[in-house]
Amino acid sequence: EYTQFRSESYSDGKHSPDSVIFVDDIDTDAKRRDLTINALYYHILDSRIVDNVHGQKDLENKIISTCNHPSITLQDDGLRILRTIRFASLLDFKISKQTYKYLKLYKHKLKDISKERILKELSSIVIADLIHHKPNNTAIKIFNKLKLYKYIFNSSFENIKLNPKDQEQFYSLDHLSRLMGLYMIILKKYNTHYTQTPQLKFSCNLLLGKDGIKDSNDHIVTLEKLYLIYQNLEYQVDIVNATINYLTLSNAERSIIDTMLSKKSKDILSDNISIIKSNNLPLGVHDLDISAQELIDAGIERMYISKITSTLFNQVIEMKVANQKDDLIALAKNINETFINIAKQMEGEKNENNLLSSRRKSSESKKTKKSR
Repeated sequence: EYTQFRSESYSDGKHSPDSVIFVDDIDTDAKRRDLTINALYYHILDSRIVDNVHGQKDLENKIISTCNHPSITLQDDGLRILRTIRFASLLDFKISKQTYKYLKLYKHKLKDISKERILKELSSIVIADLIHHKPNNTAIKIFNKLKLYKYIFNSSFENIKLNPKDQEQFYSLDHLSRLMGLYMIILKKYNTHYTQTPQLKFSCNLLLGKDGIKDSNDHIVTLEKLYLIYQNLEYQVDIVNATINYLTLSNAERSIIDTMLSKKSKDILSDNISIIKSNNLPLGVHDLDISAQELIDAGIERMYISKITSTLFNQVIEMKVANQKDDLIALAKNINETFINIAKQMEGEKNENNLLSSRRKSSESKKTKKSR
């Protein structure tokens, strides 16, 4: 791909320029760019680097600085605040004092950027240090110092700050887990105690929904699920079901929960995993030692199959019945008989009510005829 040199003008800091003018001057083109290290040109005929903004010097000194005065560069486009942080993390470079000063001064410009663009940039920032194997905590450190969470997500997260332990947890995750891991850690800082389901739904939507960073519905659902498993394990609520749900997660999702659990909770989780495996407990109805068709073949009414398999699963999880075919069939037949008896009783009551209603109508009809 190639393009002509150009000049751009901005007025609202919303990332898109008001106007674009094509020019012949390479210096003008260089100065419209964000960082000096991103404004290096290669002269094809002369086989040399063209550097009008001291980008090579900044590369040598491992410095991130803007092509123009940072008051111009950052005011033109608020997204450049996040791009500056991303390149600092990507290369493990220091941000120049002057550039950092104006990052702080113009951080409010992020409010002018669409959440979709912010999410895309954040997705790159969280894995930046992994790309060239340059371990550093630059991104989270700057997020903390500049209090950027309120601009990235929602003003409700203004006072969020990731402490050294939080940062250790975050940076221990791989590229598949980083973004969701950050969401989980921020949610934990926001929900300081055990959070009931309605409140959890609210805070997940506040972080990722239309009032937050506008991530996908799938990510909102995943965040809610992971956080519920995490807090049930951490606070020891419905621990067996929480362990089973943990075992159904992907390795990347498990790693997020693993990094956040206390040692005590990890030990309890490990013990419960051993119990589940030694007792052949199922992770879902599909792991029961009997299929829906086998239940039907054993004489179970089709209309009750879904309810009965769900009941069997819960009974196995509570270790009230073994996950073995003969035991499951015996229990299923008992449940099936109970359902049939309830249905007969309900049908009898319905017929009795219909008979009483019919007699009442007949009596009222006779009274009406007498009155006439």
